[in-house]
Amino acid sequence: MDSATLAFGPPEVWAALGSPRGSPGTTSAAHLHELRAALAVASSRPNRFEVWFTHMFVLSDLANANTSSGEALILRANPSGKAEVLARLAIPA
Repeated sequence: MDSATLAFGPPEVWAALGSPRGSPGTTSAAHLHELRAALAVASSRPNRFEVWFTHMFVLSDLANANTSSGEALILRANPSGKAEVLARLAIPA
């Protein structure tokens, strides 16, 4: 929340991007479905983008790829609706 606020002002809170209470660090199937649907909608808008701030396990689950803490992924939905990683932005060591 702090990073989103610093970068863009007050964020819109979205439960699907949050940390589930009592969860072992995985994203629920319902939230993944919601995120994939939203990514498909965002991917269909030409010349626009959305920025989602979330936890690395949410990104890993959404993109079906390992991510590191602080890493950013540039995603789009492929024709089958799955997240496709276009670029990875990592914090330099």
